[in-house]
Amino acid sequence: MQKTKLLTLILFGILFLNLSAQEDSFSNDPVVEFDEERKFRLGLHFSPSISWLSTNSSGYTSDGSKLGFAYGLSTEFYLAKNYLFSTGITINSIGGKIKYESVYDVNGLLFPSEVKQSIKINYVDIPLTIKLKTNQIGYISYYGNFGVNLGLRYQSKSDFEYTDFDNITKSDVNTSSDIKFMNINLVVGGGIEYNLSGNTNIMLGLTYNNGFINVLDSKTPVLNANGKATINNEGNPVYSDKSASANINFFTLNLGVYF
Repeated sequence: MQKTKLLTLILFGILFLNLSAQEDSFSNDPVVEFDEERKFRLGLHFSPSISWLSTNSSGYTSDGSKLGFAYGLSTEFYLAKNYLFSTGITINSIGGKIKYESVYDVNGLLFPSEVKQSIKINYVDIPLTIKLKTNQIGYISYYGNFGVNLGLRYQSKSDFEYTDFDNITKSDVNTSSDIKFMNINLVVGGGIEYNLSGNTNIMLGLTYNNGFINVLDSKTPVLNANGKATINNEGNPVYSDKSASANINFFTLNLGVYF
């Protein structure tokens, strides 16, 4: 984590030093004349995704990925001809699957059981990235972006499967209280833009979002010698002082249009 933070600070420092020192060497571009008066541009995007949970909690393992999608509004501010600050607002649906030991309630009595949980989390995302673009070559320009993404959770639902009880299942259970409100991801991506006409460009890109922080907010049960959840003499599960921990990571295929 400390290495990731240090790398982030170094890269941001390099970017801003370049912005202040670099001369624009492409002012004679024969294809597109850069509008010096243009300060920002707006765009719309739709992004299918694949996401998964990475966990190092005792007794917890990752158990698969989930498909999702995002859509929203992008705003980009020109810092220089080939450098932009990109932000916006996105509705994002991501998640993952985990497997762990817990308990199952049978008529008020609790019994140990392995649980497979499929989690879907809905976030309002606010990306904060720096975009570096090439000059337009024909109708195409290439870009790379780097930064962070702030996610604010507004809903979470889960499907549960209790494998020790003939695979009993529960669907669409509200688990918002088990998911932390805020998530932060490191963002790295790139892609191409194709100029349709004037200031109108279509965009195709790929972005990787690496989770910085734990998204789970639930307790982990103490496991007995058999690796099952411990239940005390009063019939209640015994929980550890440590909370469950998992980071969420995802790839997005970015499709959009800028005006």
